[in-house]
Amino acid sequence: MNIRDRRAIHETAADALTRAAEARRIVLVYGLICCGLSLVSTIVTSLLGNRIAGTGGLGNIGIRSILSTVQSVLPMVNLIVTSCLGLGYHTAMLCYTRGFDADTHTLMSGFRHFGAVIRTMLLEIAVYTGAGFFAVYLSSFIFMETPFAADFTAVMEPVISSMTVMDTTLALDDATLMAAMETMMPMMWILLAVCLLLMVPLYYRFRMVDFCLADDPRFGAIHALLKSRRMMRRNCFKLFRLDLNLWWFYVAQAVISLVCYGDLLLPMIGITLPWSNNVSYYLFLVLSLLMQMALYYFGMNRVYATYAVAYDALQEELPQPELPVQM
Repeated sequence: MNIRDRRAIHETAADALTRAAEARRIVLVYGLICCGLSLVSTIVTSLLGNRIAGTGGLGNIGIRSILSTVQSVLPMVNLIVTSCLGLGYHTAMLCYTRGFDADTHTLMSGFRHFGAVIRTMLLEIAVYTGAGFFAVYLSSFIFMETPFAADFTAVMEPVISSMTVMDTTLALDDATLMAAMETMMPMMWILLAVCLLLMVPLYYRFRMVDFCLADDPRFGAIHALLKSRRMMRRNCFKLFRLDLNLWWFYVAQAVISLVCYGDLLLPMIGITLPWSNNVSYYLFLVLSLLMQMALYYFGMNRVYATYAVAYDALQEELPQPELPVQM
């Protein structure tokens, strides 16, 4: 199998799913858990927010702290659970494309490698955060070297001049702040361009991390990141072309994201709904989750089985270590 032969990759994935009796059940369980967790987490977070708002006074400071902690922890718990399920799902797709059986027990296998999942997540966050800081610094430097910086300096110079040795606080009124933000718009475009130039190649370098970890989680997070980086060397554009064949999946994801924020987007285009904002919020949330569930059930296996076949194709191209010569 060759990563360039996209038709063969799609056909191999389709054949594997045809033979996989439990594939639909696995993605159904995966989708129900992920969408259910998202709904429950959102509802509980909203209820906790209302509860926190109603516990004023010093006497309730302990209750507020506990509720705030629970409110902050819920999204992390949601992320960890879905990440462990994701590892099990990638494992199942690898099993199917390699001709092995997989069931819901395979889906839950990610929880047995909880530590590896967390370490991988933290390493990826660290890499992307570092790249983000570098992009901000580089964009600031580029911006200050362009003629656009003159307008920003003209706005900020009186404010900086008013600072003293004893008081180094920037006193910005609303008008000055708005003027400064307007003069910094070119920097936002520069930052967007720099982020695209940095993040897109970095993203493709680590596209196979989940499959690397699912293939053999015993080697751990660092091995998965390094293996993905080796696999994707000079193959990023080839995988991008495979992504283009699956454009419908990503377009559907974008549409679902827009539906989720329908309660905010519709008023922006002049459409007023005949019910309260809370009803709109939960209505569009539930609608987006139903659409997400449908996309999972009807399309997710096809997409990730395709990437599982591509992973094996890329793995075949990795240079094999030379065995020692027997004397």
